[in-house]
Amino acid sequence: MAALTIILLMAVSCLKDMPESVPETLVWNPDVAIPLSEESFGLNWESGFDTLLFELDSITGLPEWIESLEVVLEGYMDFDLSAISENLELMNRILFRVNLHNGFPNDVLAQAYFVDPAMNFIDSMFSEGAIPLPPGDVVGDGEIIQPSHVVKDAMFDRNRIEPLQYVTGILLRATILNPEVDTALIPCYPSYLIDVEIGAMLDLTIEF
Repeated sequence: MAALTIILLMAVSCLKDMPESVPETLVWNPDVAIPLSEESFGLNWESGFDTLLFELDSITGLPEWIESLEVVLEGYMDFDLSAISENLELMNRILFRVNLHNGFPNDVLAQAYFVDPAMNFIDSMFSEGAIPLPPGDVVGDGEIIQPSHVVKDAMFDRNRIEPLQYVTGILLRATILNPEVDTALIPCYPSYLIDVEIGAMLDLTIEF
């Protein structure tokens, strides 16, 4: 029985020309990438932020949340491996590409976790740990932030792919470090966002 390794498009029939040789490594190609999901989260209750911390401290006159050493925000994306491909046994590797845009004027640590229906952690996106995001650039009086942009790839081999069949979502977690900034910027913070986009490419072996 012959086998052919390919990089999967949304449908195999979309392949116009087969590659002359199989690449040794899976290299990101946006033309064959599968967009999975995107999410934005900020200082709001949907992202797990206690909005009562925006109330002014009676002594300092500043919002209470800036006294914290870190603020943790979370977002959630649905994830279904079978929607990408039902042939788990044919998957050699999955390359996830994560685009992260930090719209805060603070350093941020970002991580994503694959979770099951009970929100148990199955695996993390970045095995080396949370990814540092540099602060966005403050424009003018701080009402506008030019987000910083970080692109991070995560390669999953067969051993890491198999547990993903039990995953139903991706939990995104961003930790804002040392949120003590110029107090003139504090009123603008509710409008700041962290944007995340995730796509994937598959390396499959198809048996004939």
